[in-house]
Amino acid sequence: MKYLLLLFALALLSVLVLGIGRYPLEYHQILEVLLSPFSTQEFDERMRYIVLEVRLPRIILAIFVGASLGICGASFQSIFKNPLASPDILGVASGAGFGAALAILLGLNIYYLTLFAFVFGILTLILVLLIVRDCNNRIMIILGGIIISALFQSFISLLKYIADPQDALPAMTYWLLGSLNVSNFHQLLFCSLGMLVGGIIIFMYRWKHNLLMLDEMEAKSLGLNITALRIALIFASTLMVSCVVSICGIIGWVGLIIPHIARMIGGSNMNSVMPLSLLIGAIFMLIIDTLSRTLSAEEIPISILSAVVGALFFVVILYRFKGVMKL
Repeated sequence: MKYLLLLFALALLSVLVLGIGRYPLEYHQILEVLLSPFSTQEFDERMRYIVLEVRLPRIILAIFVGASLGICGASFQSIFKNPLASPDILGVASGAGFGAALAILLGLNIYYLTLFAFVFGILTLILVLLIVRDCNNRIMIILGGIIISALFQSFISLLKYIADPQDALPAMTYWLLGSLNVSNFHQLLFCSLGMLVGGIIIFMYRWKHNLLMLDEMEAKSLGLNITALRIALIFASTLMVSCVVSICGIIGWVGLIIPHIARMIGGSNMNSVMPLSLLIGAIFMLIIDTLSRTLSAEEIPISILSAVVGALFFVVILYRFKGVMKL
């Protein structure tokens, strides 16, 4: 029942935010525009542009990004048995951010920016695994991720230092702060497809996340190949995070807090946590994106709002558990 309610809330919210913005639209106008391919009626081109090329792609992207970060966060918290694990724990976001910053510095177009961010995100994971070598050592994987993340963050700082302060530096800084303002359909399609593939893999093995939280000897006695499963889930999550960063920059907190909210609603069984994280993440990101584009005359970067709202949510979660966080 709770899944249907959340799905209905997501659908209703998606329709509502279509009419919200600096250029307000009546919902009957929105419906007419959406049905325009089946109608011969003339429409205001500005109205059609706002609905079909500005707001609708942002809504679709917000749903994909929120769902991806939510389910990745739940997966990582289960894989590493750590309630503070998040999608950027292995440094993938920093690596992808460096790739995008490098593309901006070189003056490359949006296709190369997406490609650079995606490739460097995958490369970051490969570097972490090469450093660690033992994929069964969760602590070493986390430490390797912290090292590589710090390394790429320093590289990003170096690129900012040498970037043109009049052109490349503002673009680089704004992009890294995160935005769902996508203007390229092919970029949206490519990244959404990557998020979808990774999400399907994680969702298919959602029940096995329960086994990952057992002692390793218990899990192996049940016939589970822990190493292969852990690597597969980490690669699927890395694919999703790389796609998210390559299209909308670095967005923090979402993958950290959403799984905890899901557990507060549905308990600790990953069969429930995964779909709840997916739906709640999508709703959360839709709300954040709507606030981002409506609170002020200038669009507020997503990462700023997600950090503010996420921190407040996390305070509530900590108070709810009285300092004791459980998986």
